[in-house]
Amino acid sequence: MRIGMVVPGNGFVGGIERHAHDVARSLRERGHEVSLLFGAETGKEPVRYAAAFDRALPARDARRIRRELDVVWIHRANDARELDAFADLPVVVASHDHELTCVRSHRYLPLGLEPCHRAPGAACVTHGCVVVRDRRPRALLPVALRSPFRLRAALRALSRRAPLVACSRYVAGNLVRAGVPPSRVHVLHPIPREDGARPLPRPAAPRLAVVGNLLRGKGVDIAIEALAHLPREVTLDVVGDGPSRASLESLAAKMAPGRVRFLGWLDPVGVDAAYAEVSLVVVPSRWPEPFGMTGIEAMRRGRPVVGADHGGIPEWLEPGSAGLLFAPGSARELARAAMLLLADEHAGERAFHWVQERFPHRRLIDGVLAIASSAIEEGAQGSPPARAGHPGGVRAEGAGGPRNTDEEAA
Repeated sequence: MRIGMVVPGNGFVGGIERHAHDVARSLRERGHEVSLLFGAETGKEPVRYAAAFDRALPARDARRIRRELDVVWIHRANDARELDAFADLPVVVASHDHELTCVRSHRYLPLGLEPCHRAPGAACVTHGCVVVRDRRPRALLPVALRSPFRLRAALRALSRRAPLVACSRYVAGNLVRAGVPPSRVHVLHPIPREDGARPLPRPAAPRLAVVGNLLRGKGVDIAIEALAHLPREVTLDVVGDGPSRASLESLAAKMAPGRVRFLGWLDPVGVDAAYAEVSLVVVPSRWPEPFGMTGIEAMRRGRPVVGADHGGIPEWLEPGSAGLLFAPGSARELARAAMLLLADEHAGERAFHWVQERFPHRRLIDGVLAIASSAIEEGAQGSPPARAGHPGGVRAEGAGGPRNTDEEAA
């Protein structure tokens, strides 16, 4: 199969790019050809990133190679018009975040920052969510109005052009509530590659870690505030970078001086070294995390996880097997869960065996190939084929446009 993979940027930027990189490597190992079509964003190590694909070129040049592709897998699209460059080629659109179902893309309210699980509609108006930041370089005002009703209409049009692949049952449910027919929605968990990961010995020092882009929705501030409810010997490593770093460093200096290390962006070897120095990993997301790949990565290294109990996190974090859930936004509850896991000497071993059994990477690749084949069949028939023997619909499990810089995918 010849697959064109459209990604927002060339290089390691966030969860979307990492996921596409993993999938491309695995597809090529199975004998498929994968072309990278990258957008305008520039990530880390673009040369190494592009090496995972058979070839790489800007997405604006898609027309040049579309006759050499069997199917296109797009890792972000907000409007059916974005697919025009691929003419009548079969297309699959992956939904890694909330941009298709939330006017703010965040799924938390502007006042109080409470998580929101509603479908786009009148409530977006009453809660003030329709007022969003205008990021266009030449915008006259820093804010704009975004209609939830136009968002729903654009989503339905997109789903008529291409089947949608949600990164979790939670995201799939939001797509359906926003008007997408269930038959047009698949669920594939973006399970990272194993790459020979082994459980790491647990260090004696009680150190926690948060891994990801430093964005407000990631809730790193909640993890920092939790240190106030933990013994002074408990410390926190923050792995990643982003626009919230300066404010988080100020918060750490105020709330927990000398107890938080900001390690910045690390390559995979550096991330492994960071995991080796911590006892458990925290996924404290303020927004309902679409999935949360860092939790899977942590468990593969024998690190139990404390995760916010919303979004896609409960789909991979089962209390008692892989870690503990806490009430979203509650630093006190996060601290309580962390103390329980720090005292549990077998928690890391249970997490490792849990993820090995329940989340093998091959399940994701099997699902990608099944959905891509189905899209090709649909294109040949001119109508959606019957679903049999492959993932499809919101019950199934498996494992573009401009990016919102406040939040991160998957």
